[in-house]
Amino acid sequence: MDPTDRTRRLHTDLTIELVISDVEALRLEVRFSYDSADPFAVRLDFPGNAEGAAPWLFSRDLLYAGLGVPIGEGSVRVWPPCCCHGSTTVRVLLRGMAGAAVLYIPAGPFGDWLTETFRAVPAGTESSHLDWDPVLAELLRRG
Repeated sequence: MDPTDRTRRLHTDLTIELVISDVEALRLEVRFSYDSADPFAVRLDFPGNAEGAAPWLFSRDLLYAGLGVPIGEGSVRVWPPCCCHGSTTVRVLLRGMAGAAVLYIPAGPFGDWLTETFRAVPAGTESSHLDWDPVLAELLRRG
């Protein structure tokens, strides 16, 4: 391992509910991943659950803000747990061309894990973790 490599990779495996209609919900085992080499994003994978299910990428800041206040617009919206109804889940609405789905994510473990990503790469320091050399090399190669 390169001692100068500051890359941090964190993940958490959670059971979520994927609501796909008024009468259909699936319990799924998912993995949320964070890689300090892509410090603005959180990746959601569906290992072993859905054949060919593509991963989703989310803004880390959007998910974290959604733990406390409703946020988002367009294809991704996030709502915090509703204390007045005893909810313990973060809700994430996903909209696409084929329809919409809502993810119910356990707020406690998810919030703890997101907090850990901010310990690994504090807010405001993300750009110092980006490796611009490959991007610049590709741009120069195309030019």
